[in-house]
Amino acid sequence: MKDRQRNNGLRKRCGCPRKLWGKCQHTWHFNFSWKGKSYRLSLDKETDRPPTSREDARAEADRLRAAIRAGTYPAAAQAPAQPATTFRQFSDIWLTREGSRLASGKIDKYRMKLFNDFVLPGTNPPLLFGDKPVADIALGDIEAWREARRTAGKSPVTINHDLKLLRKMFNWGIRMGYVQRTPFKIGTEPAIQLDRETPRDKRLESEEVEQRLLDAAGPHLRAVIVAMLETACRPGEILSLQWRDVSLERGEIVVQAEKAKTRTGRLVPISSRLRAVLEMRKHDPAGEPFGLDDYVFGNDIGGRIKSVQTAWRSACEAIGLVGFQLRDLRHEAGSRFEEAGIPITYVSKLLGHTNLTTTSRYLNIHRRELHRMMQRFEASRNVPRGEVAQPLHDDDPRPLAVVSDTDTTPTSQGRVS
Repeated sequence: MKDRQRNNGLRKRCGCPRKLWGKCQHTWHFNFSWKGKSYRLSLDKETDRPPTSREDARAEADRLRAAIRAGTYPAAAQAPAQPATTFRQFSDIWLTREGSRLASGKIDKYRMKLFNDFVLPGTNPPLLFGDKPVADIALGDIEAWREARRTAGKSPVTINHDLKLLRKMFNWGIRMGYVQRTPFKIGTEPAIQLDRETPRDKRLESEEVEQRLLDAAGPHLRAVIVAMLETACRPGEILSLQWRDVSLERGEIVVQAEKAKTRTGRLVPISSRLRAVLEMRKHDPAGEPFGLDDYVFGNDIGGRIKSVQTAWRSACEAIGLVGFQLRDLRHEAGSRFEEAGIPITYVSKLLGHTNLTTTSRYLNIHRRELHRMMQRFEASRNVPRGEVAQPLHDDDPRPLAVVSDTDTTPTSQGRVS
């Protein structure tokens, strides 16, 4: 025991003389007692790098002695490294914490399944997009997805919805600390541009076509069509409308924020045509008024109807209406509001858009204005020569020049016709 104490608890169990312990290659052992507990340790097992000299062994013995006295020996077992979070796991987190709050949650789940099941090109063995660590998702992976969707014949609008959803997810992940970067940016510069979209311009050709569509529709679908044409609401906003959101006294409908695509509530006035529909639907078959929680465009007992697509397709087939979708009624309604002279700022509010640029693109206003200018130009052909022509723009106070048969020089106010 004295030898061990004189050697500070260090010893070797080999047959080499003690004076040669510092040079022999056998294992150093360490003995120490603290608070009635004895420790007999092999230094080779306690360190990543076994001591090769007496000095190394003493230093390691001092470290162990200090750890024992501090109560930190043995060190807590290091937790095994957690596997990297895959995109599939990240998407599940996003759907639970954020996606469930969005009006388009069902559609987002469908898109998420497409993302997760997409096989990344050039991977061997095949690697699914959903099984790749979310931190490793790169610009090339996003572009591969885009190209695959193009090859499948998807429209730019559909592809852009996919990209916008991914961009939203990564931005949310950065804010919440799930990811450190987004493949949609290189530094501060955008790395992925959306596809150029061609706005839909489907319109009902005439009042006759509208009436034929209404005649072919059943009572419920007919009410939904009228509601969309009179409010410019989305199909989901109409079908989720409850009687608590309707005030016939004030003549208002409130689209609740949680039911709107942009998560922004808005007020829509009730037209006389829509009022007639609402008056007919406010009672159940027994003549009792529906409760506040019942759905305005629900079934006979006020329950919610989630979709009218089957009825819509049947009505369109019955009258031979091809390529006109239910959502095009919203475009039709917005265009009618604008054509009636309602300022675009108010049309934008009715549509629930967050900026006027979206409204302008949505309604094809610039295209329509060009047609209006051409109509005015055609009308100017009937103006007798020598008379002042009407300006193309109503807000342009400057008259065109009066030009005689012999004068070809522009006046100071006008131009040669």
